[in-house]
Amino acid sequence: MIPAHETGPHQPSPARAQPAEQASSPSSGPGPAHSSRLDVGIDDVRALMATACTLASVPGPGIDRVVEHYLDGELRGKASHGLAKFAFESQFFSQRIGSPRVKHERGAMAVVDGRREVGPLSADFAVRLATHKARRLGVGVVGMVNTQRYGILASFSEQIAERGLVGLVANTSRPEATVHGTRTPFLGVNPVSFAFPTSDGTVSADMSTTLAPMGVLWEARRTGSPLPTDCFVDEDGAFTDDPDAARAAMVFGEHRGFALSLLIQILTGSLFGFPMGEGVDSTWTTGYTFIALDPTFAGQGAGHLAANDDLVGAIRQAATRKGGSVRLPGQEGKDRAARALKTGRLALDQALYQRLQARAAGDFTSD
Repeated sequence: MIPAHETGPHQPSPARAQPAEQASSPSSGPGPAHSSRLDVGIDDVRALMATACTLASVPGPGIDRVVEHYLDGELRGKASHGLAKFAFESQFFSQRIGSPRVKHERGAMAVVDGRREVGPLSADFAVRLATHKARRLGVGVVGMVNTQRYGILASFSEQIAERGLVGLVANTSRPEATVHGTRTPFLGVNPVSFAFPTSDGTVSADMSTTLAPMGVLWEARRTGSPLPTDCFVDEDGAFTDDPDAARAAMVFGEHRGFALSLLIQILTGSLFGFPMGEGVDSTWTTGYTFIALDPTFAGQGAGHLAANDDLVGAIRQAATRKGGSVRLPGQEGKDRAARALKTGRLALDQALYQRLQARAAGDFTSD
């Protein structure tokens, strides 16, 4: 475990946090908040995270990026991949060896040794490499292994789309997922995100191929709270809400979800010679994939932007039964983050806030 350090110089005072019922947070919606939630200044949270990164030996130029990555997940409502994941993953930050390196490269494809770099920083390296190849060759396909984990995948597919490209990002895990009617876990949870550009920003989707991400199980075990209904199964293959009895996450969509997860397993595994199934035995043997596609290589110039605009416009104008509008993938999370940033406040579980304070004090082990 990482040893404790002295309190960092920029640690904000806990007095800045107020009970949520005294000052409501836009990210939690209107109405009374649970008594265990606090209304916290986003800048205070940033300061706690930055101090923790410094004490955990994150390279100075990368601290802001790491902080904003996990904070963005929280602000978008992806709690399992936001600040709770930062609090967990920060215990490994000091295990980084150095910056990632390309270990094999041929044409549009490359294999990267992440050298146990902090997850958001190694992923940024892979994104830059994939987009560079796409600019030269029309496509860039990068596989990475031996890296720490990161939070939401959309952070990286959107980076690719912001460069005018189509981006796809995925990763595997230990065999922690199974399919309906089966009790043996044999797939990774295999999340995937894609993003494409429009003239008014990017459109992105970010999803697990299981009904709930594994982060939900980890946090439920830590806090002793029940699991969401019908998302995890026990050793007999029966659904359970007991986090201690859960043995596998359930893949969504029955055989359709199974097929998609299987594709992602190949894209994050054997395509690059990375382990799959039981071969994934640690963080360091987990495979990650980053794909960038340049539509201009299809001979249409920048015409894809206008076509994407038309498609998005048609989706937004589609009639619904209740007279509303169709919600684009990822838009709710982006809107939620924008509202929170506008007010500068965040509703945060008190126990999680205390964990962040502990990390900023150099304690990377306590919960």
